[in-house]
Amino acid sequence: MTHVGTDPVELSLNQATTRPYPLTKTAEEAMRAGIRHIGLWIEPVEAIGIARTQQLLNDTGLSVSSVCRTGFLADKEGAELRSALDGVKRALDLSREVGSPMLTLIAGGLPAHDRSIQHAEVRLRAAIEELEPYARDAGVRLALEPLHPLFVGTRSIVTTIAQALRIIADFPEDTVGLLIDAYATSWDSRFHDDVLAAGPRIAGYQVSDFALPLPGPENMNGRLFPGDGDIDFAPLTASIRRAGYTGPIEVEIFNDDIWKLPLETIIDRTVAGFNRCVSESLNELERQSP
Repeated sequence: MTHVGTDPVELSLNQATTRPYPLTKTAEEAMRAGIRHIGLWIEPVEAIGIARTQQLLNDTGLSVSSVCRTGFLADKEGAELRSALDGVKRALDLSREVGSPMLTLIAGGLPAHDRSIQHAEVRLRAAIEELEPYARDAGVRLALEPLHPLFVGTRSIVTTIAQALRIIADFPEDTVGLLIDAYATSWDSRFHDDVLAAGPRIAGYQVSDFALPLPGPENMNGRLFPGDGDIDFAPLTASIRRAGYTGPIEVEIFNDDIWKLPLETIIDRTVAGFNRCVSESLNELERQSP
């Protein structure tokens, strides 16, 4: 376990933040803004192809912090599950080709015929058991991401860090880890204890801000630039660093109003919010720590 203050924090621009804009323009504008890392999404990579993506990364000097997203396994059985597992394996191959160390895995929600979270956990664990050897061969870490409890029925039966740790406890930590999203988990009073318990299981860390009211009908699209909501990022990030994670911190925003802004504005506000509310606030907290 490391101590806070040993490494500077670095921003990674998750491509969701600039969703309406092509990957090529996003990468070029990120480079202009001095960003060194990018979180890719599968669909834009597939749209331009692996070879073009690899060339773009070489041209811009961007390293890939993650590939988003795949999974949605807990509510599936039979042929539907088999198709979803094959999709994860294709995503692992894509992640390897673009040089990503991890692939974000979303658990999936609850099927209409069985509303038991315990049963869904069993299905999810069995699916990960099948996927783990493939991930190991690909050299890409599966990163299970807990989502906010708002989405337990539709997107993810995994809603806390502790639950995610319990599900993946029997898998090798170098091939199955966690992606911790401040937006999704900062509400939990056990956040700091569970982050420290996760330790080397932490494969990635994401930030975006939260404020009520959430937009409807798509509540997911209420994420904000850091500093525009209610989350105090400094203590959250300090715990992540105490647990030993020193990799890039992704800003991942889903917001219809933000997506209407010019690309340059989105990236400049992302950088400004990250610097002020994540990097500088963390530095101030660490200076105050004994």
